[in-house]
Amino acid sequence: MLAQAGRIERVLVMGPLRSLDVWDQQIRKHFPFQVACEDDESEWILNRSLPSLGIQFYFLNYEKARSRHRVRRGWRYPYLAAVEEWDPDFIALDESHRLKRAGGVTAQATWRMVRRLRKRRGHVGGPPYVCELSGTPNPKGWIDLFAQFRIMDESIFGTDKASFEEDHVIYGRGPMKYSVVKYRGVKDILRKVNAHSMTCTAEEAGLAGKQFWQDLHVTLPSKARRAYEEMAEEFITQLEDGVTVSAANPAVKRLRLLQITGGFISYGDVIHREKVKALSDYCSDLLAQGDPVIVYCRYLAELSAVAGALDRLGYPTDELHGKTPRNTFNLAIRQFQRSKKPRALAFQVQTGSLSIELSAGAEVVIYSPPDGWENYYQCLLRVMGPNQKKPVRYTHILARNTLDAAVMASLANKENWHRTLLKDPKRFLYSYGVDPVDVL
Repeated sequence: MLAQAGRIERVLVMGPLRSLDVWDQQIRKHFPFQVACEDDESEWILNRSLPSLGIQFYFLNYEKARSRHRVRRGWRYPYLAAVEEWDPDFIALDESHRLKRAGGVTAQATWRMVRRLRKRRGHVGGPPYVCELSGTPNPKGWIDLFAQFRIMDESIFGTDKASFEEDHVIYGRGPMKYSVVKYRGVKDILRKVNAHSMTCTAEEAGLAGKQFWQDLHVTLPSKARRAYEEMAEEFITQLEDGVTVSAANPAVKRLRLLQITGGFISYGDVIHREKVKALSDYCSDLLAQGDPVIVYCRYLAELSAVAGALDRLGYPTDELHGKTPRNTFNLAIRQFQRSKKPRALAFQVQTGSLSIELSAGAEVVIYSPPDGWENYYQCLLRVMGPNQKKPVRYTHILARNTLDAAVMASLANKENWHRTLLKDPKRFLYSYGVDPVDVL
């Protein structure tokens, strides 16, 4: 709307690294104009067939935003300096709760950048306009709002955290002197928050029980890429620690390539942890939001790494595979379904695809997509059903320029066949000139 009114042209999107792929996908799906996109490494065009309003998007992850080096009078932030020179008209801060620490490097650097941009334009509250997006703006209390609102508009809560604390925060005494025990003036906080924000529940948006898909992409490190390409060409490769990985035939080679994309080979040797890092980054936000999570893996080595990563984040995690005792398996499912606090289940695909209900969860992560469409499709259904009251999101973690893309294309193709079959079974069975007896 702002673009159509001629008020903005340059849009900065800042967020966690894993969220920027999602922005690309959502712009393709929802934005009604052609968009010129750029990050620190590349440039590309989205929606080429649509009319253009001259809109430009620049994507910057928080990790690079806080990158800095010493100069004579303090610190220099090269990526934020480049953004400042670009002079965005609109700034979207995705998962803005990542900026809740007023003394944090990213929060302070972002606030000062916005302040300088507005000072240069002669505006106090924008432009650049600032929009902050979060499902958990105050995970640890009202004090989390201060730094986020300071970036958005300094006039709301001011710029001095000490003054905000003096007005609204009561700390404990003795060993509790750094712990917030109570807030005062909460009505005043809420009045200001409500005047500058909007909220929408899944029920209000009509999204309860709806399904959504997104892909998070990782890039293989150079040594893993070398091993992947050697295996693809030679049927054999040697890892950094001297371990040799080989394949006797194309089928085994394909299996080895998929293990390399996941980061672990059969006997547990670590090739890389890029997918584990992406999973941890993504699930840290889910934990802050209080969301249970279900993760599916192809191989046991991946499963063990995933369960360990979720445990370290703070999720009580159950690792479930074919050798898990029946009583242990059933107990884990009951605890997940009944728990009032967020828990995690890490499944090997074949184990978690049939005869269980997981409707307490609405976040499903596919760490390594399986070849079998039946198992994959059944995994998707475990969280659905009449008891599911939330929007369900399926997240695939995919390695760029690997067999992951081919596996996903195959699953999508089989899903299309399935939908055609359900719409008109007879046409599906007879329309290709195939004898129905042969099909059956």
